[in-house]
Amino acid sequence: MHGGHLVLAADPDPSDHAAIHAWILDVIEGGGGDPDQDGIRDLIYHSLNFDIPFQATERVRQSLIATVRARLQAPASRQGR
Repeated sequence: MHGGHLVLAADPDPSDHAAIHAWILDVIEGGGGDPDQDGIRDLIYHSLNFDIPFQATERVRQSLIATVRARLQAPASRQGR
């Protein structure tokens, strides 16, 4: 949990961090049903791999956050929200 907050702390727009965090936890726990679940799990793993210098994983963290935001927006856009 603490590691997840460190990953999100680098993002300049905290307005949806709670939703991103909840979505990632759902994927980790086996939910989500995303067709690219393996790729997303790889992004999560590499974002939280603190054996790698934190700055070196910045691009991975940005990719993870962008991917989750896209997944969160997809259902709302299909429902006309």
